[in-house]
Amino acid sequence: MTGAAARGAAGAFPADGAVAVQRSLTWVEGPDAAGFLHGLLSNDIDGLATGSDRPALLLDAKGHIVASVTVHRDAEDAFTLITEPHLATALTDALHRYHFSEDLEVIGPEPARALVVAAATPDPPGAEMVVDGLTPGTREALTDDPEAAVAALGLRAVPADVLERARIAAGAVRVGVDTGPTTLVQEAALEDVAVSFEKGCYLGQETVARAQFRGRVNRVLRMLRMETAPGALPAPVIAGGKTVGALTSTAPDGEGRIGLAIIRREVAPGSRVTVGEGAGAVVCEVPPGG
Repeated sequence: MTGAAARGAAGAFPADGAVAVQRSLTWVEGPDAAGFLHGLLSNDIDGLATGSDRPALLLDAKGHIVASVTVHRDAEDAFTLITEPHLATALTDALHRYHFSEDLEVIGPEPARALVVAAATPDPPGAEMVVDGLTPGTREALTDDPEAAVAALGLRAVPADVLERARIAAGAVRVGVDTGPTTLVQEAALEDVAVSFEKGCYLGQETVARAQFRGRVNRVLRMLRMETAPGALPAPVIAGGKTVGALTSTAPDGEGRIGLAIIRREVAPGSRVTVGEGAGAVVCEVPPGG
């Protein structure tokens, strides 16, 4: 299941809009590439059809989130891994660290540019690859010239905060921004987006399965609605005089703002909290799948 399918269209990114973003590419190629990635990442890589893509997570041995990645199967034994630039080193370091005797080659990372467009937008001419976007309801076209692609498609370039608002409104976390070194999959609401519970073992799988089937996590992803800006991020979220989490992303929303925070489960939707420099906020549930 793709991220866009799991969450549904965000409904906030304009159908005629486009945003250029930076990405990082790593390639894993060779007869053992599929098995290696299947045993390392959280989603079903063996079952990925050639020409298709799927979101996945790299976890550590304790099940903490290290990196998010979009995996595109280029051929039976060749994959392109697409990440945000700030996650590229952690991903490639892990690929090399866990690669022992497998018959494969790891190439990269290399910087790339992508054009984010609404999901129904046609593929830009000359795009190297088009995959589901990190923001639900979008796709990302890898292209050397996003500006030319905008013109060719007759779209309008929109500010980056339009994309950020769409992401936050959909409850889609950015790994490394909304998550920290000890964040668990279910705390970030990624279990229905980037995890297969049908596959066998992978790095960190025991913790993910235990949280899913035997218990629950103590922190959960919530949306906060604020009337004023909270100040610098990350900003502490205060409830009952105690810090219960941190606001890590925020964007304008009408006359106020919305944001994402991983906070204590007992702070229920509808609760009023204080954020950062005294901004008042209401705790809301994120959309299903997010």
